[in-house]
Amino acid sequence: MYNAKGYKMEWIEVHLRVQRPIRRKIPVGLCGCLSAVMVVVVVVGITAVVLFLNAPKIAVLLAGLKPQGSTSQVFAAQPTPPPVQLEDPISPPQAVVNLGSSGTQELPANNVQTGTINGSAAATVTFSENDLMNLCHQRTTFCSDTNPQYKNVQVDLQPGGGVIYADVNVPQIGTTQRIGVVLQLDASHRQFEVMGVDIGGTLYGLPAGELGQRVLDVATKANELLQAASLQASGGVYNLSDIRIDSNNITFVMQ
Repeated sequence: MYNAKGYKMEWIEVHLRVQRPIRRKIPVGLCGCLSAVMVVVVVVGITAVVLFLNAPKIAVLLAGLKPQGSTSQVFAAQPTPPPVQLEDPISPPQAVVNLGSSGTQELPANNVQTGTINGSAAATVTFSENDLMNLCHQRTTFCSDTNPQYKNVQVDLQPGGGVIYADVNVPQIGTTQRIGVVLQLDASHRQFEVMGVDIGGTLYGLPAGELGQRVLDVATKANELLQAASLQASGGVYNLSDIRIDSNNITFVMQ
């Protein structure tokens, strides 16, 4: 084919390969319960704290959050759990947690030990507050301080439970409010209960409406994740048997 000026025209066929972006899932491990707890902070904190004006206690009462006393009282009666007596403990070269349809994830080797308890094969997975925060920074977006609605997430372990704090932005009054979600182990010591919301050291119960139900739904999913977890280490498979929490560490006992 020739153009109007007499130049010969040739067709050049170009093939473009379009690579679709890969959607990566945030890895979730036994710290998956922590991730879910962060969601609880967002659900409770952002929704409840936006109701705060210049009279926060009145606003809280109007929002349906009723004071239940001091947050510290929740943990005051909880005895410090005895340390796990793991016999012949070793640190396995590799430890993988299996969460069924949620996939698998390798755990830091220095947080895992295997051995026996009363002659039966057992394993422990232990995290300090710093360990939990490091995992949160590495494997979730909740602790990255990139969300303008909340920042400065902090884990405060207590005997038998803990409080997850965050500074929640309140644009209506141009400030932030420190909010904590109070968690406690239930009687089975294998899952958590949401006890309420901490604001300035006072514990407020969850409202009975949609907000409270959303929080409970998230806690239920976190507990289901824990119950489904199994640990593969040192040639064995271990299921969750017990959770022990003191002021410094949370330990998952697997048997």
